[in-house]
Parts: sequence; C-alpha cells; structure tokens
Amino acid sequence: MDDLTTPIRQHHEFIVGRLQRYLSVKSRVLNNDTLTVRQYSSGQSNPTFLIQTPSKSYVLRKKPPGELLPGAHKVDREYQVQKALFSAGFPVPQPLLHCTDTEVIGTEFYLMEHVEGRIFRDLRLPGVSAAERAALYVAAVEVLAKLHSLDLVSLNLEGYGRGPGYCRRQVSTWTKQYTAAAHRDIPAMNELSDWLMKNLPANDNEVTLVHGDFRLDNLIFHPTEARVIAVLDWELSTTGQPLADLAYFVMPHYWPTSLNVISTMGSLQGIEGMPTVGDLISIYSRCRGIPSALPNLNFYLALSVFKMAGIAQ
Repeated sequence: MDDLTTPIRQHHEFIVGRLQRYLSVKSRVLNNDTLTVRQYSSGQSNPTFLIQTPSKSYVLRKKPPGELLPGAHKVDREYQVQKALFSAGFPVPQPLLHCTDTEVIGTEFYLMEHVEGRIFRDLRLPGVSAAERAALYVAAVEVLAKLHSLDLVSLNLEGYGRGPGYCRRQVSTWTKQYTAAAHRDIPAMNELSDWLMKNLPANDNEVTLVHGDFRLDNLIFHPTEARVIAVLDWELSTTGQPLADLAYFVMPHYWPTSLNVISTMGSLQGIEGMPTVGDLISIYSRCRGIPSALPNLNFYLALSVFKMAGIAQ
C-alpha cells in the first residue's frame, strides 16, 4: 500500500490529534491509539487518506480546503450512496461515519473501512497473464452490470438524482465545469459541446444508478482472484443513463496507440488477452438481460471524451 500513498501534502494537512480524539469518542479508535496518516496519491478531487492504528486501518475522504466549484465535492452524497450499496450487498467499502463538524479536520469528511486488495493504476495491466487480464476486465464489466441492475426504490435512493434528462444535464454540467476551470480557449471543446447538445438521444428518460467515473483504477480486486471486492470514488454518482458508464469504461479501447499523455493510460489496442469492446458489451448485456445492440453508443463515447477533458482541466 505504501506505493499508493505519500506523506500528507502541505495544503491538505490537518491536526491529527483532533481526529484521534473525535474517532475515540465515536469508538473507532482507543484513547491511547497513535494514528498514522498518509495521503493517497489518487483521489485528488476529494483528498483521501489512509488512517492506521496499531490494530485497524481506515480510509478517510474529505472536502478539499478553499473555494470550491458549486455542486462539487459532495462527500455527503458519497457516504449516502455507499451506505445504500453496502446494505444491498454491492461491493463497496463499508461506510462508518460522516462528520459535518469542520472543527475536527477543517472540512466535512467521512470514514470507511480499508479494503485490502489489488488496485491497477495502469489500465494495460502489465505483469498480468493474458488469461488473468481478460478475467479482470470481465469481472469489472460484470460488476458494472450488477450496479445498473439495482433498483433505486429498494436502495432507498429514489431522490438521489434529478430524474429524466440525464444527457442534457451532463452536457450542460461539463460545459460549465470546463468553462469555469479552463486555462485557455480550446475551439474543439466548444465544437464538441455544441455537437453533443444537438445530438442528444431521443430517449433520455432512463433512470438508473450510475457511477459517473467507472474506470479500472477505481476498483479493488481480490488479492489473488479476478473478482471485484470494492468499487471506489462515488463522487460523480447520480441517476441517469447506464450506457454512459459503459462507454466511459470502454473508452480507452478507442484511444490511438500514439496517445501517451499519461504513462498509465495508453491505448488498449493490441494487448494480449484484452477483451474487445464487442466482448465487453456482450457480457454486460447478457448480465443485464438486454439486447447487445446498444443505441447511441457513439454519443456516449463522445460524452465520455468530453467529460474526461473537463476533469483534466
């Protein structure tokens, strides 16, 4: 786990003693426990920390300090959806407590169990056999299908999203987010935003729980088995079109081999054992019991690229 964490970054520092006293009152640590705190190198949007005691480990996610974009960094929503999913038996870390008292560590936060397993930062899975590479991707798309098969009423999440019109809202939201965060004008982004708004799917009424950032590196796999034991990072979760999640997951399959902006996010083309997009769609569709001819997939792929560019800003 040390390779995934670093010392706490200076602008995210907080008084560990205050956290220790708070967790002691909540019976999560002993009065005399010494906390060791390290920051995960991922989870940049909502800073994420590994909290270790002599006997237990936890993960803490908090709002970042400073002025925040409207509607962003809603850790209370992350806690809510994880609590509902854990109760339904879906693989997420068990959420343990939610704290709105900013006197404790400076901003609102929540605490969850620490899940021990494998996180693959490189989507190409170097060092993994072809057979296991295939099995890991199959397991990922199967758990995505399981998520999209859950009933919002049974989860008590009927009011979690904003109902029909997901695609229009996504285009509008990511256009605003990109515009607010952009360092310079990029004409191609403006063109893509216009194209998306003019080519919205005719049926934008499906309301399913969606993750919003479903990538291989947001999954924890069993230490030795090709099985997802936890889905992480629910910050962008809402209700809407499930194909948006699927398109975001398969998007790297379409990246050209020349793309190497980030060393761990290169093209997935030509890698031994890597399932094709068609394979993944067939497995996903079979698990959900829907036809494998998915309408408007190109729209969702374009939306995925647009969203990724917005996040990168």
